[in-house]
Amino acid sequence: MINSTQMTVALYLKQRLEQLGLDRMFGVAGNYTAPLLNTILEDKTSPITISRNVNEMCAGYAADGYARLKGLSALHVTYSVGAFSLLNTIAGSYTEQVSLILINGAPTNKEDAVERYAGLMYAHTTGDMVPDIELFRSITVGAERITNAVQACFQIDSVLTAMLTYKRPVYIEVTEDVWRAPCNPPQGTLSSGAGAIITASVTNQAVTATMQLLQQCNELILWAGIELQRFGLENSFLQLLETINDTYGISNDQPVHFVTSPLSKSVISENHAWFEGCVTLTQSEIQSLVGTGGCVIGLGAWTTGKDTGNQNIRSSNTIFAAHDGVWVGAVFYPLVTLESYMGALRVAFINAVPGNTAQLKGLRLTSPKLLLQKSVHAATDLNYDSFFSTLQDWITEQHTLVVDAGFPLVGAQGVKVPARDGFVAQASWLAIGYSVAAATGVKLAQPDQRIAVVMGDGAFHETCQAVADHYAYGQNNVVFVLVNGIYGIEQEIVNPNVFRTQPVNYPDRQLDSVYPYNILPSWQYSKITDAFGGEGRKATTVAELQQIMQEIDRRTDINFVVEVTIPQTAVPAAIARAIGTAVGEDEIENPAWPPVGVY
Repeated sequence: MINSTQMTVALYLKQRLEQLGLDRMFGVAGNYTAPLLNTILEDKTSPITISRNVNEMCAGYAADGYARLKGLSALHVTYSVGAFSLLNTIAGSYTEQVSLILINGAPTNKEDAVERYAGLMYAHTTGDMVPDIELFRSITVGAERITNAVQACFQIDSVLTAMLTYKRPVYIEVTEDVWRAPCNPPQGTLSSGAGAIITASVTNQAVTATMQLLQQCNELILWAGIELQRFGLENSFLQLLETINDTYGISNDQPVHFVTSPLSKSVISENHAWFEGCVTLTQSEIQSLVGTGGCVIGLGAWTTGKDTGNQNIRSSNTIFAAHDGVWVGAVFYPLVTLESYMGALRVAFINAVPGNTAQLKGLRLTSPKLLLQKSVHAATDLNYDSFFSTLQDWITEQHTLVVDAGFPLVGAQGVKVPARDGFVAQASWLAIGYSVAAATGVKLAQPDQRIAVVMGDGAFHETCQAVADHYAYGQNNVVFVLVNGIYGIEQEIVNPNVFRTQPVNYPDRQLDSVYPYNILPSWQYSKITDAFGGEGRKATTVAELQQIMQEIDRRTDINFVVEVTIPQTAVPAAIARAIGTAVGEDEIENPAWPPVGVY
């Protein structure tokens, strides 16, 4: 019985979510979460919109895309059969530091007892009533199973505080009979716990060490990392950059520039005068940049995955600051937040005594990285480079690119993106199929942008149903499916020989053709909109692609799927250069490697 001073657990969670600024939930409805959903629907003034999706995986990617740009989103699913489908999506959000709340409804306490002691298995259960939370503990920063209303308030608050602190997913599981049970109303508001662990003295030590290193260097370049977006620090980065360049009067021909990486591409507009390029900062790239007297400062940057070519790039001339600490050379300063470090560093630059630091010169990349600004001739055959060159001519500040893993992500790295936060990619977790489903959430987060998805046909096979969500939501998203008929990136990793302009002759091994397990089923991709909604088109030449893009620009009220035919063994230019010296996994043990004259 609920008295006048109490509320239901469902209402408690609803109010906490609203306090955090949540305005949208994604998912596939289930009866175990219905009490929460109904509580939200019963309040006609609630800011929370409950979105539906074609399946749980598409819901998870849509929520991820939305949260990257809005700061927060939530998912609602039903027990086990719904939740298990989200393991991949939540793992990606955890890896790439995206704030999500996964709300999972569970069977009642009575059903739990019957299953445990009478041996009766209910639908959607494995026989063990706690498998869901155990699976999600390792890919969330907080996970709670709520089985009674007495502890519900504390459990909900602790999980949400963990999410605010670490900007990563959390998991809340509530048994169905607890949703309507009474509890006390929320007390106060929730906030990040990060402020409680900031150590001012260590922050000052990190800044002092940074300034000392810069006094030994006369050249500098900044790396704008993904955490600038995650923690809303893009403007703070620009203020720091301007302080370095304006306050210190660096000559106009050598200002300090910045680079981004695949994961952080477009966190700052690539039209910025001091943007140098989007690069993969491998050991060789760092060495070519800094030499013996230069320095790289990574702000909010992760030394992981595609951003660094999976290499350890720390050295005596590198500084990397992220939310959990700062590396200055080989010394680590823990308990220093990115925000506090950047603020203190800017003050240090303003107050520094003129000296060597005031003579800092901006470093430059050894070769241009934005290679696709020049348009191609309309008669040119379609391949990855001609596609991205055509795309470069087409996109404006009103476009956001959502790009999938594999060859599309490699090719898109060189496209100049005018809009801040105009590029979204899962560049660390690298789950194929992410982009078309994430585009649903990206469009909801950026309603005034036209979302352009670029993905391979293998990725499209994974989540093509999301096109139905685009149509159902009335979105005008455009999905470019680059169709080469194979899992190209997988083939390239194992055996790149088939992509070389001059394949190596292996007389004792069959390394001159695409492996059968990398060949995809053949679909008529441009026809998929007949079932899911929208318009389908097919381009086999650059001229056809340009005409389709013109039509897309005229028709701003509808979603498109564009099938772009790519030769089976075509690769982006960056891959073509790499496979000249790269060794495939099936080539490593070959005694003839490396042969003379490999291209």
